[in-house]
Amino acid sequence: MGEWLHKHGPTADQLATPLQDRRLVGRMLHHVTKGAAGERLPRLNDVDPWLVGDDWANCSLVRVRRPLEQSIFIVVGTNLLPSRETVLEGEQISRCPQMTLLGTALSFLRRAADERSLVMVEGSAVHLDAPILYRSVLVPLSEDDKNIEAVLIAANSRELREGEGTTVATRLVWSHSFSSQAH
Repeated sequence: MGEWLHKHGPTADQLATPLQDRRLVGRMLHHVTKGAAGERLPRLNDVDPWLVGDDWANCSLVRVRRPLEQSIFIVVGTNLLPSRETVLEGEQISRCPQMTLLGTALSFLRRAADERSLVMVEGSAVHLDAPILYRSVLVPLSEDDKNIEAVLIAANSRELREGEGTTVATRLVWSHSFSSQAH
């Protein structure tokens, strides 16, 4: 995995093993790329909530449909819900408010699904009525390495500290497009 990340994203030093790494995005990248080695798309079966552990509360799975706006949530972790009372499982992604952590991450769904790209983004947003800084990763999932059936979203955040500005623009940190042999 270190060689793959060195070529396509953060270095192995920046994304240590899951026991050493305290960053959600790094742990998720390790989890979904360890079997794929960057050569094939991860499968939905590669994503196991038990292996992800406590991070599952910061994850969402989206079943990709066409048109993309008709995609539905399979699972939404409690830390990504736009409010504690909201239930999104089984709902179309359009039910998620855009001005939330999950809504912001969803704005990169098209890139992940259409370009077959593992995408990491970061920036500022509002979540549960509080301004936050966040980092998220979107991972396209495919059983046959051709069609994107789902996208895994993992996102973490923290509230802005006093004196930090809320003008941190959402930006693409890096992206890795999986080759499409029969795409």
